[in-house]
Amino acid sequence: MKRTIVGPFSLPEVLAAGAALAAAIASIAGFVPGLYRDRAVVIEQTHGYDAGNLVVVAALLVGLGWSIRSSVRGRLVVIGALGCLVYSYVTYAFLIVLNPVTLLYIAVLGLAGWSVITGLLRFDEGEIEPIERGRFVSRATGIFMILLAVVFASNWLRQIGAGVAGGHLPADLAANGWPMNPVWVLDLGFVLPLFAIGGVGMLRRRPYAIPVAMAVLVFMALLSITVLCMAVAMAVAGQTLDVALLAIFGIVLVVSTVLAAAWFRPPRPAERRQAIGRLGTSAPA
Repeated sequence: MKRTIVGPFSLPEVLAAGAALAAAIASIAGFVPGLYRDRAVVIEQTHGYDAGNLVVVAALLVGLGWSIRSSVRGRLVVIGALGCLVYSYVTYAFLIVLNPVTLLYIAVLGLAGWSVITGLLRFDEGEIEPIERGRFVSRATGIFMILLAVVFASNWLRQIGAGVAGGHLPADLAANGWPMNPVWVLDLGFVLPLFAIGGVGMLRRRPYAIPVAMAVLVFMALLSITVLCMAVAMAVAGQTLDVALLAIFGIVLVVSTVLAAAWFRPPRPAERRQAIGRLGTSAPA
């Protein structure tokens, strides 16, 4: 597909670079004493997310380096990392008390969101087919995505149902002083349905599911790192270490990383020959 060029870079790459810069500045600024004006528990959580977001920015820059060299895999790393920034900065932009870098939160959301949209428009089936892997990897990825959708949806619906039935805010929301949890909205409205659709597509070996799965694996690995950073930051601040949270996201991190490694590795000669045979053309790098 034809690239929209801005200087030597495509438009999605320029937008992604802007999102990376804005997120890096906002995350570093978060450690300036007095910047945050929220409750202490929120500040402790946010410091963990600030540290995690710097890891996400690093992954985004690595992906951009590959993308600039016309790597399809690099573009999928970029989309997964940008999705993680959007996921985090929805909370920053909507619930973190107004502060001197609030405009950067909005900038990250806007730049990352538009980069994802314009980046997805660049894909076509011919670029994705050469990335296909064996049945075992495809099935394992599909089952993992569906399992994530079911487990997290069940947990969020249980918490929402308990709050509605009991007529009071769940403890976490009350402690944070938030009227609603943006994670519930993002997951139930967008993220988990995408996981389910992509997972079913992987089990049925649909071509559209491959880029979805690869971006989701990057997203989940980076999100897990961010959540683990948050848990550690809260423990350092004196709160009880949530062992269950560490275990869950530790497992998700390991599984996501292993599956991502299987998808993002260069194709073996036999796989490349099979892909070329299906397409009748040279497979892209």
